Amino acid sequence: MAIKNKQISFVLALAAAGCLLLNMEDVSTYLPSATRHLESLGEEYGTLRDGTLLVPVGSAIGRSEGQNLLEKVKGTRKIMCDALYEDQRDNGNNRKFTRLHVQNDLCGDFSLGNMLPTLFSYHVIAHLADVPFTFSCLDSKPGVMELLQKEEEIPFPKSEFEKDYTLEDACVNKADNKFDDVAHGHHLIKHAMINEVAAKSEVEGADDAVIHVRLHDAFKKIRKDSQRGLFPHVAYSTMLQKAEMEKGPLETISIITDTFDEDKVRTNDQGYTELSRVVAEDLVLHLQEVFPNAQVFLRNDWEAETTVAAYTRLIQAKKIAVCGCSTFCPLPVVSVEDDVLAYLYDQEHLNQVFTKYFADTRENVHLWDAPMLGSNDIAKLSEDEILTFLRNDDTANINIDV
Repeated sequence: MAIKNKQISFVLALAAAGCLLLNMEDVSTYLPSATRHLESLGEEYGTLRDGTLLVPVGSAIGRSEGQNLLEKVKGTRKIMCDALYEDQRDNGNNRKFTRLHVQNDLCGDFSLGNMLPTLFSYHVIAHLADVPFTFSCLDSKPGVMELLQKEEEIPFPKSEFEKDYTLEDACVNKADNKFDDVAHGHHLIKHAMINEVAAKSEVEGADDAVIHVRLHDAFKKIRKDSQRGLFPHVAYSTMLQKAEMEKGPLETISIITDTFDEDKVRTNDQGYTELSRVVAEDLVLHLQEVFPNAQVFLRNDWEAETTVAAYTRLIQAKKIAVCGCSTFCPLPVVSVEDDVLAYLYDQEHLNQVFTKYFADTRENVHLWDAPMLGSNDIAKLSEDEILTFLRNDDTANINIDV
């Protein structure tokens, strides 16, 4: 079967009993209904003739306009996982699969923090299956996802998983829980963040302290309990003061957040940019007061401070990196050097599984907690009332060593 215009031909066979991927020439014999389903999507899934297990992702749906890692056919991930496990368990030195290749139609950084755990879970599973990993984009917008494209050579660096985490653990016991996979992939994440993102960035210099603060949609009222919101400024300064005690004076502090230019933010973030400006600039003033000898920078120029720049600043923090209630920042923050403090918010809703695991297993990774003014409460308050909360300097309920 020929390869045309970067679109690799492949076939997915769904076996009703075994749920295994079959060889390309067997598909029409066993599963004509599955084949028709796939042909209706204009896509085919399966094993290439060199033994590559090809998994195309990126459904063109919703606000992401295809910038996602969603399965094109429901259950593809489990089928892939079962196939790799059966191949590893039953075929010894005569294994069918030689590589796992995840192919994305369109790479882009829309909802980046939600996509990365999925990407790295595929990478973890490949190494658990003892096969090299490839991630490619048929088309791409500039950003972190574009830089994370890779094709591991053979032989590839073998992974040593903590607590003897096996492919059986990932695929049989909890095949659909990508967050468990990511928890065991710190070494893969850190290597990728440093060597595939930060190393290719144009950011010059590194700051002693870098804080990511989620604003904009963190103020948006939701139907559930508040999952995002604001923390008192003193929560951040308390963590930075600890870094000074352990690592020495902070000369530069960067606050990373999204642009205040309403025309450059996502549709659901518009309407919050002015309040975001007020909050961010007030945090700058607070940090300048607490650290008078430090330069405090607000890094959110829409043109220069790209997702790649933001990730690079977090990864390259020299003394401390802080992540709040956001999916955007945990992975670059835990990728700092081993002698740098990494602080992750001890959140109930977002990324709870792997953030807690990182804090338990990495000496430099810590969880922090502080009173949060949730988005549902923010919607009821005036600007002055919000600022009163932010400027409360009571540290009684701030815990930076959860």
